[in-house]
Amino acid sequence: MKEAMEQVKAEMGSDAVILHTKKYKEGGILGYGSQEMVEVTAALEEEPASAKKQPKPAAEPVAYPANPVVPSSVLSQYKTSGTAEGVAMASKLGGSPVSQLDVPEFPTFPMPSEEAVPASRVIKGAQIADAGNAQTKPDRNIPEEEREAEEDRMPPPKGRRRRKSAEEESSPQEQEKIKKLEDELAQMKALLAQVMSKDQPENVVSLQEALRSQEVEEPILKDLAARSGAGETLADYLSAEAKATLVDYLGQVIKCSEGIQLNRHGVRIVALIGATGVGKTTTLAKIAARFVLEQGISAALITADTYRISAVEQLKTYSDIIGLPLEIVYTPSELSKAIRKHRGKDLILIDTAGRSQHNEYQMKELQEFLDVNSHIEKHLVMSATTKQRDAVEIMEKFSACEPDRVIFTKTDETSSVGLILNLLHEKKIALSYLTNGQSVPDDIVPASTDRLAELLLRE
Repeated sequence: MKEAMEQVKAEMGSDAVILHTKKYKEGGILGYGSQEMVEVTAALEEEPASAKKQPKPAAEPVAYPANPVVPSSVLSQYKTSGTAEGVAMASKLGGSPVSQLDVPEFPTFPMPSEEAVPASRVIKGAQIADAGNAQTKPDRNIPEEEREAEEDRMPPPKGRRRRKSAEEESSPQEQEKIKKLEDELAQMKALLAQVMSKDQPENVVSLQEALRSQEVEEPILKDLAARSGAGETLADYLSAEAKATLVDYLGQVIKCSEGIQLNRHGVRIVALIGATGVGKTTTLAKIAARFVLEQGISAALITADTYRISAVEQLKTYSDIIGLPLEIVYTPSELSKAIRKHRGKDLILIDTAGRSQHNEYQMKELQEFLDVNSHIEKHLVMSATTKQRDAVEIMEKFSACEPDRVIFTKTDETSSVGLILNLLHEKKIALSYLTNGQSVPDDIVPASTDRLAELLLRE
């Protein structure tokens, strides 16, 4: 397969699109002595009509001998980082006899057989949301705040009156007085923290200063001081008190979804969207490996990123190592068909092509893909290395796709991660994952206020 891909790139360039791959046997007598072959069909995408260029013909299928396939028990011991060395090792695992393999001693994950696990199993250790009765429980894809608002609008049970909140019972004048008092108290606490900071010892870095060095915006620092006890933001940022103060504040102003929550019944469909170069493909592989290798979840991968042949190759390598089916789609109708094909799985992960927030045509094309199924949960992938101004623009432009969650990648490649707090402060969208490296599946964690606090307070 690797040799065939190299031949495709040599003849057609890196813009070639993989249309079809298959394996077959050739030669031999009655099946003995036959050689396994790999056939790859590729083509170059037609130029837009505005370019007035004739489409380039598809290349003839390229066939190369295929080496024996390594058992999944061996592949499950291997973790690749997505780097050149990782791909080389993946090729070695896929192309050498088992007896000659020199497999690194990585932790192994149990791969449950279909016979050992009944179809009606309860998945132990998986992050499963409680579906309950379909007639009485709300749709899982509806955000929590919308469900709460809907419950508030529902009439109370017969014979019972709905209890009024404190705000409803008080008059508008009283509510205004309370709001003024709260604002004045917040200003006094923020001013007190500012005055007390002048008396701080020189060798002590306060929580407030640590967050400032992480490029957290000043209005947020003032809000933190206003919501915390007097002087709490001046505690040494390495102390347990400082972390507790920050965790409590993050719990008030940021939503965390603790990763992907599986359905109790039915498939969960998740698509990763975002700008180019943010690490969507690697992040998708990490999520897939966590669910499949560690929890035994049945899953499938779908890629709509046919703009780069390297992206298809990378995901194909990951799918072979993890042991997952991979579907390559080129149109929204093909995506819909692929989703129906794997609707019996627990999880479907969709990789999309990177889109520029400035390209309206690409954004519209992405929306058409996502509109094929109303149950697709969209995770916007953003890099922690992005400049604040660009990050705000990306959030604004991709809001047209109505993302449900946000994933921040490359937190290990920047010295300041205050961008995460700045972007998600008082926003409805939740933080789902944080990644801190290229290793698959290690360098990813489900987002929580505790983990975000540790990231903001790292030395």
